[in-house]
Amino acid sequence: MKSIYRLALPLLILLLGACGTIATPVWSDQAKGTEAAMAATAAQMTAIAPTATATLVPTDLPTAIPTATGLPATATEVPTDVPTATVVAPTATAAQQAAAVPNGDPVKGKEYFNTVRTEVNFACATCHHFDTEAQLIGPGLLNVSVRAASRVPGESAYDYIHTSIVNPGAFVVPGFPDGLMPKIYKDVWTEEQINDIIAYLYTLKG
Repeated sequence: MKSIYRLALPLLILLLGACGTIATPVWSDQAKGTEAAMAATAAQMTAIAPTATATLVPTDLPTAIPTATGLPATATEVPTDVPTATVVAPTATAAQQAAAVPNGDPVKGKEYFNTVRTEVNFACATCHHFDTEAQLIGPGLLNVSVRAASRVPGESAYDYIHTSIVNPGAFVVPGFPDGLMPKIYKDVWTEEQINDIIAYLYTLKG
């Protein structure tokens, strides 16, 4: 009996030792190569230390100071004087003035023109031709109403002839002396008679 125990005890110890020991696995050559590659990759990854990514610190962007936006300029209407059209009266030509017969009786005027006045002892016809512009003593009176329109600037033919009768020295025709015509006719004839004479002179055209 004791012999059986002696034989069983070593066997039990071996059995217990076998159960408590973890068997080390045997790797194949392919597995060993894979393990080595993984170890090398891990070592390389460890060697390359990750660089810290710079964190951009947001800087405060300068806030543009808003400039005052001017309101659109409103055009101020400056009142301008509206130009008023100046109506210029048409200036009558010499022919038009000559055609405008003055308010007088040319028949009576012809009579006065040829009548000798006792105050001066001669008539108008004594010194003036009526049918030509040639000089007799004074200038010929043919077309006198046309020439009279341009003798004095701004003066009508009627005004010029009227002045020549009542104040012959106011305008002396070039080439004739002053005082050649008597200066008394404003006292010899009435205004009506003078207008009759002027009306007659307006008929002297040729």
